[in-house]
Amino acid sequence: MTDTSTPTQADPLHAFQYATALQAAIYGIAPLGMWQRLSQEVAEPATRKAGLNAYAHVTHLATPTHALFRAPNNDTLYSTAWLDLRREPAILSMPDTHGRYYTAQLFDLFSDTLTNIGPRLFGTQADVFAVVGPGWQGDLPSSVKHVIRSETPFALILLRILVDGPKDVPTVVALQQQFRIASLARFVQDLDGADPATALDAPLFEAPDARAWFARLNDFMRMAPVREGEAALMAQFAAIGIGPGAATQQFPAGEDTLARAYADAVKVAQAVGPTAGDLENGWRVMRRGIGTYGFDYVQRAGVWVGGPLANVVEESLYPSTILDASGAMLTGRGKRYVVHFAAGQTPPVAFFWSLTIYKLSDGMLIANPINRYSIGDRTEGVQYGPDGALSIYVQHDAPSDDEKANWLPAPEEPFYLTIRLYGPREAAITGRWQPPAVVPR
Repeated sequence: MTDTSTPTQADPLHAFQYATALQAAIYGIAPLGMWQRLSQEVAEPATRKAGLNAYAHVTHLATPTHALFRAPNNDTLYSTAWLDLRREPAILSMPDTHGRYYTAQLFDLFSDTLTNIGPRLFGTQADVFAVVGPGWQGDLPSSVKHVIRSETPFALILLRILVDGPKDVPTVVALQQQFRIASLARFVQDLDGADPATALDAPLFEAPDARAWFARLNDFMRMAPVREGEAALMAQFAAIGIGPGAATQQFPAGEDTLARAYADAVKVAQAVGPTAGDLENGWRVMRRGIGTYGFDYVQRAGVWVGGPLANVVEESLYPSTILDASGAMLTGRGKRYVVHFAAGQTPPVAFFWSLTIYKLSDGMLIANPINRYSIGDRTEGVQYGPDGALSIYVQHDAPSDDEKANWLPAPEEPFYLTIRLYGPREAAITGRWQPPAVVPR
């Protein structure tokens, strides 16, 4: 059965089915995005990066042609790992990084950040953590000092380790190998990695059309326990065949209604990002509702579509802008800009900061003759003024010799800028510090 009519007040049942399907689609964008990522990175042979309970390490800094995802940083090496929590906990052994910044950000399948293992919360000494899935009861070895609980049977680790320039990459690559994962049983036996019998035992995600996508949403709701406080929402979804007790593929709403609801949900999510957060001197700053989302499903979907795997603001803050001080779009064609940090007004951080430039069209880094993709507090050769002020020159053509040390090369096409603050101080978190406007020259 298909339906081609548009929901109207004259067709209340159809309108209800569409509205409920739209709400369910917004709910499902991030969780199904996580499941699809799990499927691609673990279960699908063509795209598989590693088995369950095993790291996949990226051993080079991001470049214009090689990046793990849209808008990568150029400050850290990345590693990812999917944890299997269905049968038993996963045990994470963290090495002593001797003060080097890293963060192992853990996500559940709802895309919520569970915690950040690293210097902000736990220091950089060697440590052992257990990640425990829903419903598990049992004893942990005495060597396990910390327990992290996940509401979902799989969890994702996104590990970032600070790199002080290209020459530091080999040292960090060696350090990556010291981060280890084992299932509880294998940890007790002093064995790394997942049980070989279950290394590929991850659920495939297949959704060639909207009906199949909603069927996968039903599967997800059976896979992940319904969270406390969502019973009424699940009851509403159940009216159109969506929910943990629903029969797969049995939807009273027609196929066109489901397809329209899914397409409109994506449009809603895409519209959220450009207006989320606070607008400060042309920069969009997300200080609330990011990293953990609770029942704010619209925000969760918007972050997933605009830039998935966002962190909590206490760990990192990412002001971004596409606008100059006059409100015009940033572009390298015939334009030159300066980002000027007055003395004492560089980004206030506990760890480090950087300013990175990306193409607006695809969020990739920008090829340039000096292979510079960002400038920050660790960039060699950057020149500060006598009073400690810092001016960064953003333009396509090389500036004069006295400004080249502070040149951030721009493309001829439109671009955007992101300031990354790792370990932002209270002034940045509360908004007492704000990024300076991008001023045309």
